[in-house]
Amino acid sequence: MMDIQRLAESLDMLAKINPISLGQGQGPKAIAGINEGGKSGKWVLLQNCHLAPSFMMTLEGLVEKLVDTPNLNDDFRLWLTACPSPNFPISILQNGIKMTIEPPKGLKQAMVRSYLSIEEDFFADGNSPKMFELKKLTFGLCFFHGLILERRGFGPVGWNNAYGFSEPDRDISRLQLKAFLDDFEGVPYEALLYMGSEANYGGRVTDNQDRRAIVEILKNYYTADIMKEDYKFSVSGIYYAPPDTDHAGYLEFIKALPMNTTPEVFWLHNNAKLTAAINEGVYILNSCMSLMSSFGGGPAGDDDEDDAKAQTPEEKFSDISADFASRCPDICDIGAVIRTYPVQYEQCLNVVLHMELGKFNRLQKKVKSTCVNLGKAVKGLVVFSPELEQVGNGCLTNKIPEPWMGVSYPSLKPMSSYFDDFLGRWKFMQQWVNTGIPHVFWFSAYFFQQAFLTGVLQNFARQDKIPIDRVVWNFEVMKRSFGNDEHPSKGAYVNGMFMAGARWDDDAMVVEDSFPKVLWDDFPTMWFKPVEIEQDSIEKDKMYMCPIYKTSDRKGVLSTSGHSSNFIMYVAISHSCTGHHCETFWTKRGVALISQTDD
Repeated sequence: MMDIQRLAESLDMLAKINPISLGQGQGPKAIAGINEGGKSGKWVLLQNCHLAPSFMMTLEGLVEKLVDTPNLNDDFRLWLTACPSPNFPISILQNGIKMTIEPPKGLKQAMVRSYLSIEEDFFADGNSPKMFELKKLTFGLCFFHGLILERRGFGPVGWNNAYGFSEPDRDISRLQLKAFLDDFEGVPYEALLYMGSEANYGGRVTDNQDRRAIVEILKNYYTADIMKEDYKFSVSGIYYAPPDTDHAGYLEFIKALPMNTTPEVFWLHNNAKLTAAINEGVYILNSCMSLMSSFGGGPAGDDDEDDAKAQTPEEKFSDISADFASRCPDICDIGAVIRTYPVQYEQCLNVVLHMELGKFNRLQKKVKSTCVNLGKAVKGLVVFSPELEQVGNGCLTNKIPEPWMGVSYPSLKPMSSYFDDFLGRWKFMQQWVNTGIPHVFWFSAYFFQQAFLTGVLQNFARQDKIPIDRVVWNFEVMKRSFGNDEHPSKGAYVNGMFMAGARWDDDAMVVEDSFPKVLWDDFPTMWFKPVEIEQDSIEKDKMYMCPIYKTSDRKGVLSTSGHSSNFIMYVAISHSCTGHHCETFWTKRGVALISQTDD
């Protein structure tokens, strides 16, 4: 919008812009604006066309009529803004002039673009008593803007969700910064931090852990320390707010920065660069795999024995599905389990077992029935339905098919690894049925870990006869040599988690930096201890509230509780508390526990 306004101002059309934000009920207003603008020579700006898919057909007809409209004013222009959308009419794209606005790649280029968008007279008031603070904080804001855009390239370690931070977010924050400095005595850092991280940029952030991260990141730039000459933005000392200079001086300083940035600029471990490269490679390979089933080979040549022996796609997924069907376990007799482990007041985990087995039975039926029917469909015994076609394509591309995921726990594993993981979870549940409540619970085995955690809390609350809303969690990480041959006095031992972004130091019993090229660290057994709130022993200043997620992508649908559906809970674990290694440090590094890996 600001770019269009600048263009209109240069052409003396600023007073003739008619902006219309599309949405529910805005269609008639847009039609009237186009008709009136065509006659009077106005610029009609329809914003956010992707939010009005039902109006797109009408818009397509209006644009087609403009070509044949007599006496159309030469000054009339129709501007359309939209995010990428499949509902946007192709004919308008073909007939119109297209401009894409994307953030430049790289921190340096993002800062160059930020300063090129700042008017030169923004720093022109040399008599302002806070011009020094304005220049320093503006540089910090532009650095912050470029940094949070580039963090998206590191996947979930950067952000759980890839947010579309935009230039209006930066421009609004910059104008607010100038207004706050002009209107308040001193520098209102708390107000600036709140408006920047919670309102302007934070308004896009839906994930709670991302909200924690963006607040901690902005604290590095909206701080009184930025006024000091020796204050650095990174450990290397390459990035900092330059001494007081003019607009051209800032651009010259930025253009002298390194072209390529290292993860330490973003407060990430060097492994994050490896993670970004792996994610990009996996994306390309997955795209190639999705195309493999779309192309069939030609007929085998008489002289080519290898081609003659090559399997057809039908033979391949028939063999794979037959293997899955042969290894798929029989469904569990839930009635027998309920008789062995009845619903009891003093043992709530029995109910958790019943619920989980019901979900496992449903998944087992879907997996086995689709695999068996896929083999029959190849032989022509049953109809080749769309569901079976999806399972067949999944076998060829080694990707979990949608019919399975519809009744499954979340997983990013390939299809073959997913099936082995399913068998492992089934085995854990069968051992529970056969030998009783486990001494150590495999945290990944559940469809819904929150039900298991609630069951443990209820057991403690009912045993001590206290309200469950007065019970909180304490956590203790056990040594890797811990022997798990008995039940804890209260709570539960839990294992099977993995740490991403850092590692657990078994000697010092704290979170430490990852080893080079080691992306996942097997986390030791943890004791989940429920205690009454008066006995809470967590020392907040020595603990990192580490989130636990179901899968490594960490993103999910926002639930009614305000958390992502991928999020399980926070656990308090010790950190080293030395130098930069504090809770803020680990938050910016995106350190989290994952219940399952991707392989």
